[in-house]
Amino acid sequence: MAFCHSWRSYQARLLEEIDDHLKDDKLHFVAAPGAGKTVLGLEIIRRLGRRTLILAPSLLVRDQWIARLVTDYLGGAVPDWISTDITSDAPVRVSTYQNVHTSRTKSLPPFDLLCLDEAHHLRRSWWKTLTRLAERTGCMTLSLTATPPYDVNASEWNNYTALCGPVDAEISVPELVRSGDLCPHQDLVYLAPAANGRDYHDSLVSERALFDDLAGDDALLASLSADPWIVATQTHVAAILDNPVRFSAMLVYLRHNDRPAPPYARRVLQVNDADWPALDWHWLLTLFQEFPTEKLPPTVLTRLKGAGALRNDRLTLPPPAFADRLHLLRNDQAKLDAMPDIYATERAARGTRLRMAILLDRIGKTNLRLSDAPPGFNTLGVFRHLLDHVGQTPMAVLTGQFAILPAALGSGLEGRTVPGVPGYVLVGGALHSDAVSRANRAFSAGDVEVIIGTQSFLGQGWDAPALNALVLGTNLKSFVAVNQLRGRALRTSSTQPDKTAHIWHMAVVPDHRTEGDDINRLKRRFECFVRLDRDARAIHSDFAVAQTVTDQNALAKTRADTGRSLADEWQAALKTDSGPKAKLTTRTVLPSRQRLQALPVPALSFWGRLAAEFGRPPSVSQAQRGIERLARMTIASLSELGDLPPVTADLIPLVAWDGTTWQVGITSTCKLDEAIFHETLQQMFNPVDSPRYVISVKSGLLHSNFQYFAVPDRFGSHKDRARIFWRNWQGYVGRGALVYTRTVDGRGVLQAARISSSGRRTSTRTRWQ
Repeated sequence: MAFCHSWRSYQARLLEEIDDHLKDDKLHFVAAPGAGKTVLGLEIIRRLGRRTLILAPSLLVRDQWIARLVTDYLGGAVPDWISTDITSDAPVRVSTYQNVHTSRTKSLPPFDLLCLDEAHHLRRSWWKTLTRLAERTGCMTLSLTATPPYDVNASEWNNYTALCGPVDAEISVPELVRSGDLCPHQDLVYLAPAANGRDYHDSLVSERALFDDLAGDDALLASLSADPWIVATQTHVAAILDNPVRFSAMLVYLRHNDRPAPPYARRVLQVNDADWPALDWHWLLTLFQEFPTEKLPPTVLTRLKGAGALRNDRLTLPPPAFADRLHLLRNDQAKLDAMPDIYATERAARGTRLRMAILLDRIGKTNLRLSDAPPGFNTLGVFRHLLDHVGQTPMAVLTGQFAILPAALGSGLEGRTVPGVPGYVLVGGALHSDAVSRANRAFSAGDVEVIIGTQSFLGQGWDAPALNALVLGTNLKSFVAVNQLRGRALRTSSTQPDKTAHIWHMAVVPDHRTEGDDINRLKRRFECFVRLDRDARAIHSDFAVAQTVTDQNALAKTRADTGRSLADEWQAALKTDSGPKAKLTTRTVLPSRQRLQALPVPALSFWGRLAAEFGRPPSVSQAQRGIERLARMTIASLSELGDLPPVTADLIPLVAWDGTTWQVGITSTCKLDEAIFHETLQQMFNPVDSPRYVISVKSGLLHSNFQYFAVPDRFGSHKDRARIFWRNWQGYVGRGALVYTRTVDGRGVLQAARISSSGRRTSTRTRWQ
């Protein structure tokens, strides 16, 4: 059994690296759409030579594995040594996650390798079943995905990596564009001002009024000022250290109202005056939850109940009416009006070569005449709206329930006429799949120019290589979902060798300014993928929006109109100083305003320490040396622990200043080493949560100021591991004190660390270089 074709360069690279990743018996590879993920999995299985159970999320994907094996390796019929029956004793079995979950109480014939395809599906019940299966059999795991669930919460991500292991290697989108296996593309942002922007602003004003009332309540202020913990702090130190969160919340509230902290408070919680956080909803909720509801002043209770924040003795802050203001911006008419504008932009740029798809969350009501239906941002609403504005354009609507086609395409499909829409027929039932196939063929040939569909139906598995303009009219923001939808447009087309693609993202804003919750949602979406930055001639994640709606939309239209130069601009951005070894690299990003707070003073030079003594931030050069020391200390500690290779000239930190942020990386070519380094570094720089150990650093004149840093999780599980980190800290950084936080005194230090570090933030940025 051998592969019948030649390996592409990026496939060969990944296959050559297999042996480097076997030490934990977990192989975890990320391969962008178009990278040949299935044949890579088959080749790895062949090379490992183990009895294998392959699992896929659906029957369709399961059958694709068998088809690829027969086509690309055997060139004939399905052999008898492969089976879709998980209870058979075949050397290779192929099944689905659901089948294994349903059969979880059965005893399966032995296997040595568990292959998990589209591993991002492994959450909750499937994850539990497969984790038990892997633990029971002691097998090696091979996990394959195009879209790791990077954006899930920490608990889900830990579950995912516990089963699949850290990402070992990746075949990225830029690699595939460089090789010609994905088309050059760009992401464009279109903003729509909401007609009900006044409601959004009124909500902001109401929320501010509620917060101000609760934050300055006279009765609550009097009660806290007379509390024994405030009046006689020294007498109640033991009780305070038993619940330092309550004491902290009281002090934050009092400081907000210009009430001085008790003199002894600083000795209990060693927090610098400048590091105390401002009162916000989090601290109000913390304070109120520390008291029985009936003990809160009547004025506070009245405001909480009136705002809907207190229901059935359950307190929610901010109240639900303010917590999700996005529904005020999900203005159907604003988004509907954007559709003809985007279509006209693309039609002017591409002419008859335009193949546009608009993906939406909802279908809309089908029991009304479309001409009488209320406008809604759904498949039927967008279809109706485009008909009114660009009625001569041939369109189709594709959903899981029905399809709407031009009458000429519906011949013989027993379609019924669409009320209020002459020239179109609606097809459902048994002939639905035939209608979808016809629509896809017509789309490829140009007889249908626009397809409007639901993301649930077209988002996975829809194969339309002709697609060159994709409008994401969906509220999805998860890494997995967004990248699956974008992947629909990135495929190359044999009929359009020079194909380029545009992916349009939409947000509704309250007024002409580019701000609001929907913009923030969009910024989080852009952290999910890398894109071509045409201004910087670089490839990286995230984006910056123009200052006004008019400027942003004008920029998007200009970018669409100049899309013909995309291929050249991609090739220019792909050429870096690293040459053919260029790859996607990860950087930990530290905002400049945090450099005094986040940098341990002992790590600075003499002049940097002297400046810090007087509360002045270190210079750029001083900060760079301090960050480099922390990064080297991280590498040395991880190497001593055995989680990174021995420290060599090939394993050094990279620290760069771009004028507004510090970006920290590592020279390692191993994806796993890079991930471990950033995970550890960010746990030091980020706000302290609940580590077993923290490092306390005294600074300032007379050592009257304090800094706190978490000992990362990899070192905190045992005292001996913590000492490795502490020993390297002393060698690379300098003085401090290692504090165990699970004692009474340690809890006080932990709370002080949480308060002092609450303003620190890091982010992750991916860049091709």
